[in-house]
Amino acid sequence: MGAVVQNGPLTLTANSALGPFLRVMLSASKLVVAGAQDEEVGVLDQRVLAADDIAAVVPLNLAPALRMVAGAAITQYASVYGAADGKIKTVVNNNFIGTALEAASGDGSFISVAPSMKITAPGALDGPVIIDDDFTHDYPAAATAFPLGGTPWLKTETLGLGVTEVASPNGIIKLAADAVAEAAIAAIHMPSLPFDIDKNPIAEFRLAIFDIGDNAAVDINFGLASATHATDFDLIAVFAAFHLDSPGLSVFCQSDDGTIDTAPVDTLVDLVDDVMALFQVDCTDKADVKFSINGVRVLAGTTFDISNYTGQLTPIVHVEKTSNDSTFDVRVDRIRCQADRN
Repeated sequence: MGAVVQNGPLTLTANSALGPFLRVMLSASKLVVAGAQDEEVGVLDQRVLAADDIAAVVPLNLAPALRMVAGAAITQYASVYGAADGKIKTVVNNNFIGTALEAASGDGSFISVAPSMKITAPGALDGPVIIDDDFTHDYPAAATAFPLGGTPWLKTETLGLGVTEVASPNGIIKLAADAVAEAAIAAIHMPSLPFDIDKNPIAEFRLAIFDIGDNAAVDINFGLASATHATDFDLIAVFAAFHLDSPGLSVFCQSDDGTIDTAPVDTLVDLVDDVMALFQVDCTDKADVKFSINGVRVLAGTTFDISNYTGQLTPIVHVEKTSNDSTFDVRVDRIRCQADRN
């Protein structure tokens, strides 16, 4: 049976018996519980007794507050996110649900949630740390600093064409090198290292490779790291990053925490020249960092473990070449990072 649209909840057929107030999604045209990062159609309005029963589902945007099921203890006014088994937790992921209007004592508690909005208790600003940069500022030419106070980013440039802006209505920066036989670096990072590795950081990048170069001297890396480096990304102490080697467009993933060094592993995904792609580095479990490309997890069978590190991280894009006349051109449209607040 299809959805019946009323002036209120949707009515849909359930795949099985389901508890009340769970987040649900459609699978084979029937309702099932939603996973942590699954896009739910809404929340069950009441218990479903058996398979093929008709259930009332309230979309998240239909009500100012909804009853939901906690997957763990939750404090009042905390930001909540999708969790396994159709529940909610405070563990940060891509599926922000809303704000808990009351406290939950533990797993299985029913609480009221204000969906898709952030509320803080009087005197408290305890939401996640979020940096979302569309690069729409006026970025100066290579070999000049970003405007003081105008951006959290710091450029690293050695020879080449450096980091410059591209004329684009939505803001794009370019990291490039010309065909001069010399070592060159073009990189950006945040020297304040704003994200605590133990606070569930997630970094997302929208970027494209416009020129991968024609020689293995070129290395492209982007992800989360403990610092930048003036010559060699692999000499940074800690990182979890995507990696490309010229002259191919194959995407690799790698990590290092100073103790456990996981060399680049081929994702079997090849980028398309000049086409923007979406990348995510998810450190919500630092013993098993997860990588995704265009919304699909890659290398799920490989463990990227940076659990020996307990410090701070920065998002980073780092392009380098050893002494060679190969060119490169990497364009960054947007970087978004978030983590729980200390």
